Amino acid sequence: MADQEKLLPEGKSWRLQNVVWNDEERERRKQLVSGYKPPTNCSVSQLNIQLYGQVGSGKSSFLNTINSVYKGRVSAQAMTGNQSTSLTKKYRPYEVRTQQDGEALCFRLCDTMGLEEANTGLHLDDVSYLLDGNVPDGYQFNADVRITPATPGFKSTTSLKDRTHCVVLVMDAKNISVMPEDTVDKLKAIYRKALDREIPTVILLTKVDKACEPTADDLSLVFRSKFILEKVEEVSGKFGPSETHIFPVQNYSRQSSLDNKIDILALEAMAQILGFADDYLQNNLTKPVL
Repeated sequence: MADQEKLLPEGKSWRLQNVVWNDEERERRKQLVSGYKPPTNCSVSQLNIQLYGQVGSGKSSFLNTINSVYKGRVSAQAMTGNQSTSLTKKYRPYEVRTQQDGEALCFRLCDTMGLEEANTGLHLDDVSYLLDGNVPDGYQFNADVRITPATPGFKSTTSLKDRTHCVVLVMDAKNISVMPEDTVDKLKAIYRKALDREIPTVILLTKVDKACEPTADDLSLVFRSKFILEKVEEVSGKFGPSETHIFPVQNYSRQSSLDNKIDILALEAMAQILGFADDYLQNNLTKPVL
């Protein structure tokens, strides 16, 4: 039985109230996300959602979790694993489809190289070009070589459809307090770069099942967990985004079949990400292209 001292009282919740964690709720949220369409008066057909995070934080796993919801099985489209260096070596915008060979949804989840300590992993100099849409799909990341306008495939002219419409910073909930200072500084720098461009930023708190004992026993308790609430408050204070932009999730890791609770949490985060990205589009429809 979950330790009641670690939970808000029965009937209390710090975020979602009265969620029914069943097939019908999962399907409703699934349809909400798949039904999103960009504004008709812009050139954007798919939102570009860019994922950043420390190696092992779960950014590629979140991509796989969203894919799993729509494939109807646990998916491993993006490479994941427990490695000390990033398994993501290329810039990969992934489409999500309603079924095998079905219609692509109106967003792309863009995976980036993981953040590592010192001068390895994704370099901050490359982030500006990623945010501005200059980097070609499939670009091979190289910690020793910076992206420049001379990079093969570099897009020197970009429009609203090429740019990043929402940044997602992915963090392991159990490691927030012990995250290396160098990684903290890199995540803050990415947030500032997004802020300078008025790009909305969302934070995903992953592995909540491993960070919180009651949540490990029953994921539906996540919004009653005092520990997860404390982590949301800590992350907001440390990195900057408001608490309304921070979402707890559990990605598929050891599961071999779909779980309504995992899916509902992921779809809640995805729906909010799309909403913030849509706000960005609305704010930029009338701005001149530079």
